[in-house]
Amino acid sequence: MAMLFPQLIKANLKTLTFGRTIEYYQRLESTNLEAFELISADDSTDGMVVITDMQYQGKGRRGRSWFASPGKAVTFSVILRLGISTEQSGLLSLAAGAAVAEALSKFGLLPVLKWPNDIRLSGKKCGGVLVETQVRNKVVEWAVIGIGINVNEQPEELPEELRAIATTLSVEKGAPIQRELVVAWTLNALEPLVNKLVNGNGNVLRSAWLERCDHLKQSITFNQCNEAREGTFAGITENGEAVIETAGKEVIFTGEEISLII
Repeated sequence: MAMLFPQLIKANLKTLTFGRTIEYYQRLESTNLEAFELISADDSTDGMVVITDMQYQGKGRRGRSWFASPGKAVTFSVILRLGISTEQSGLLSLAAGAAVAEALSKFGLLPVLKWPNDIRLSGKKCGGVLVETQVRNKVVEWAVIGIGINVNEQPEELPEELRAIATTLSVEKGAPIQRELVVAWTLNALEPLVNKLVNGNGNVLRSAWLERCDHLKQSITFNQCNEAREGTFAGITENGEAVIETAGKEVIFTGEEISLII
């Protein structure tokens, strides 16, 4: 199994805090879970990254599992000590998606974003984001941004049921990609976006996300309470919720309320 080298990630960082401390594990159940254990043990710092070569119980939204091939994907979590309102926490997923897209574009790829947390290439998913928070008095004290990206897997290494809907960076690039660079460039893009949010300039990251959204002003199908509905994706609110035109009016939805089928 190919191993990640934390020093190589750090050598490519342009951040002040993100990734300056890296907790590397050869094998982990979940980087998000480990991140919260470090927080609980008072053993974490703002911007710390938890990363593993083999995540064997990765999570996606709504309890779904996330496939990551050992030594070929990147699975990492960024620990953030924040002071933002719970209403703004939805913007963290969008910031992470925009940051990953910016990083992937540096490899000559053309990533697009699907609300609220999917990264896509050539119409297929290559990565996702899972943000979990620790809240007190309606303020997000800690946030953990989990990011999973399929990097160097070949199509036959993906589970059969995913081959029609998933892809990897190396498949799209036609060559292997250095995983440490994917992580470093993502962190370089993520830190300024999160800082904008913390400093009250969330519109900057909203714009960054909307620039990469491939279904803006497009007809979409979305799932609400296990029922498929149709509408037009009109945009996102200042807190990152979806604005969907349906049945002649604009309705606002959170990521907990609906999922896009597209």
